[in-house]
Amino acid sequence: MGVNLLLFLTVIAASSAQNAYRVCIPNSQPVLCQSLDKDGSQVKCEAVESKIDCALKLSRGEADLGVFSEEEMVLLPQHPTGNNYRIVGSIRDVSKTEPFAFEAVAVVASSHTGGLEGLRGGRYCHPGLDEPDLRWSPRVLKTLEKLAAKTDRCPDANTNGKTAEEMEVETLSQFFNSACRPGPWSANTTVDANLKSRFQSLCSLCGDNSDCSRYTIDMGVTVSGVRNDNRHIQALECLRSGNESRVAYVAWQHVREFFNIRNPQEATSYSLLCPDETLVVLTSEVLAQGTAPCSFVKQPWSALVAPTNQAKGIQTNLQQWWQNGASPGGNSWQAVLFGAIVGGSSARVLFDETLPNLSYSANLRNISAIDASPSCIPARRWCTISESEHSKCLWVQLAAHTLGIEPAISCQLRKSIFECFAAIKDNTADFIAAPANYGFLARQHYGLSSVKLVQNSRNDPRAFSRVATLLQASSSITRFENLRGKKACFPEFGGISYVAFIRAAQERDVISRSECDYARAVGEFFGGACAPGALNASHVIASSDYDVKPLCSLCKPANTSVAPEGTEICSYDSNNKYYGNAGAVACLADPDSDVAFVELENIDANLRAAGLDASQIRVLCRNNTLALSTGVSVDSNCLLADVVDSEVLARRNDPLLNSLNALLDTLDLHFGYNAATSTQLINLAIYSPLDGVNDLLFKNTAVGLSEPSSAAANEASRNYNELFKHLDSCTSAAPGNGAKNYYSYVTFVLMAIMTKYVVY
Repeated sequence: MGVNLLLFLTVIAASSAQNAYRVCIPNSQPVLCQSLDKDGSQVKCEAVESKIDCALKLSRGEADLGVFSEEEMVLLPQHPTGNNYRIVGSIRDVSKTEPFAFEAVAVVASSHTGGLEGLRGGRYCHPGLDEPDLRWSPRVLKTLEKLAAKTDRCPDANTNGKTAEEMEVETLSQFFNSACRPGPWSANTTVDANLKSRFQSLCSLCGDNSDCSRYTIDMGVTVSGVRNDNRHIQALECLRSGNESRVAYVAWQHVREFFNIRNPQEATSYSLLCPDETLVVLTSEVLAQGTAPCSFVKQPWSALVAPTNQAKGIQTNLQQWWQNGASPGGNSWQAVLFGAIVGGSSARVLFDETLPNLSYSANLRNISAIDASPSCIPARRWCTISESEHSKCLWVQLAAHTLGIEPAISCQLRKSIFECFAAIKDNTADFIAAPANYGFLARQHYGLSSVKLVQNSRNDPRAFSRVATLLQASSSITRFENLRGKKACFPEFGGISYVAFIRAAQERDVISRSECDYARAVGEFFGGACAPGALNASHVIASSDYDVKPLCSLCKPANTSVAPEGTEICSYDSNNKYYGNAGAVACLADPDSDVAFVELENIDANLRAAGLDASQIRVLCRNNTLALSTGVSVDSNCLLADVVDSEVLARRNDPLLNSLNALLDTLDLHFGYNAATSTQLINLAIYSPLDGVNDLLFKNTAVGLSEPSSAAANEASRNYNELFKHLDSCTSAAPGNGAKNYYSYVTFVLMAIMTKYVVY
């Protein structure tokens, strides 16, 4: 009997574990998952990289419950998987009973006439583009000005060299006579400072010494229940303090505070200007309503979401675990779960028995499709090289569109990075984040240039390209001058190791600095080489008449049964025995070879594969001396190059480079590591894996972006810029560089002043 009972309990426990609901929890919170894994728990963690990963797992039945922010609830129904979910319950504060997280309204004098067009020439009071109180997205923040001033429509404007922010502010300054629109107008500090110096009328109502970063107007006495430091309250005071035609674009809840508590005697002197251009006077009856009689934006609450086939069962259980939608308190797994995905003691879940689908939130915001949305700057086309990368790009595109980030993003799928380079050159795509190894080919063959350099984690050795010059320890070579006429091994023609050698050889004056033909420079210096890809169409230098065959003379086929010894080969793939860093090390092991220029990542494994021991190798340092001892462990001063391992490339002569530069800063602000997870409007990690796939759009080692400037704060970025300075001077006749370099340099200076550094 005892054995049977034990078996029964074991089966029940196993069944319970199998039926536990899988709840999306960030993979950065393993301790939380341990707390949820208590006896009797009916939930377990489903680790996710981001909320987008959670949505994908919910749609495939790999997770059962996730929580999504207000803006994520607007994003999800726009994606093809949006029909697969149901809203189990909305999340709100116990003090807020309104059906919406917020409503954005326009307040004008009750004497106002002319609707939206009647605002022309008037004054504009705005809570600020960095207003944190209600988590307003750029789209929400700019809704009124787009409708009134039509800042997204400029058919006859010259966009060359301009950013989306400049086009927007220029139009806005022509519509409003004066304004206070505090906060950053652009995520790019150079663009922001430039615009505020040129369009000061849009800061003129902020008050003395405000720097357009905040309101400094006299707020008068403090009234209990109304915060004078609240930007919406300040914008309403900006509206009230002048006799001229003015409009304040603010949240309805703060309108009620301002006129019910602070200025009730003046309430009827003001009205809501509705989207249909009618007015609603702010009577006591209107101000008593939790919902505005009209608004420009209605924001859905954040919510608990489940797959359609699981939603009812999950809702029933949640109602039992969280009576009245509140945390049960204590240290139970139910309380831990509530705190993890809902919030603290003031948070509440409002369950909706109808289990609405996500079209509810889509209908509230009614965001037009990307292709149907007007914009002054055409969409910037991001080139992708795999289905997984394309899928991530589409999520970034949709998330950016949901938030109202401009210019828009378009995703262009190609089969390889070289097809992307060609597409950018041919103006069928605009940009791509590419490995530094292709910096030479991108510039020389495809006419591309760097828009941003990718910053990486200092603690990850894979995040940088560290190039060294390797010699056999028994070699008589002691200086770069001794390499003339010798036989050299390169991982790839035009790769980072190839360019690093040329730069060092120019510094040592063994290769002429006036030689811009990098194939000729190397081919005529060495007595033979293997530089895989030198004969390939994607690598060929169109302006060179040099016969590159000497750069392939050392190469050998990987499979001699298919291609016998002596067969000429120079491919940049595994058919070439000496392709890549491992291949270049194997080439050095060949008695016919003298020197190899390689990246040091995985060097120990590459040496073993080539039958070499580190003690058989000595490094020739960039300063033209030999390393003190044998081996490959050398400091950065001995390296041929120590540079960032990737960059964002675009057409060198693209007149919209500045808009792309600013767009990348905006994406970094909202989806990069600059944005704390708790404050992100949409939890999409642009530098992290998606759906379990690494290195999509950017390498996982990326932590941010920097300007391609020799004055960059990051040493690896400076080194990379210096590495290509000679090549850029060879191709500097192309237009478009001047404006880009100006923005790059000034951005660095401003960032240095503001001590805005990436945290590693």
